[in-house]
Amino acid sequence: MFIWVDSDLKDIFEIDIKITWAEQKDEIITKLLPALRKLVDKRYKVTNNELLKMLYGRWRSRHREYNIRIQGEEKMKSNKRRTAKNSRMQDVRSNNKHIYNNNINNN
Repeated sequence: MFIWVDSDLKDIFEIDIKITWAEQKDEIITKLLPALRKLVDKRYKVTNNELLKMLYGRWRSRHREYNIRIQGEEKMKSNKRRTAKNSRMQDVRSNNKHIYNNNINNN
């Protein structure tokens, strides 16, 4: 879905990361959602509400990154540290799950 929003549908409507979701939600529903719905319906069965949730999640993550950039270098450094730590912890958890599953399958 994100590839479609980033490329084909930019001519119709582009979600602005600088303004709030509430300010642009009506335009998203009237302009972007019908066109996106046509593309998605060809392959998937997704409701309008689920599409809106996906678009909101995409806007939320990009809006967060934009806000961090505005706050300055120090915030950007701490955000990089935070994401690196989270990635490492996710890798550790993933490895632990694989070890646990292998132990169960071997017994």
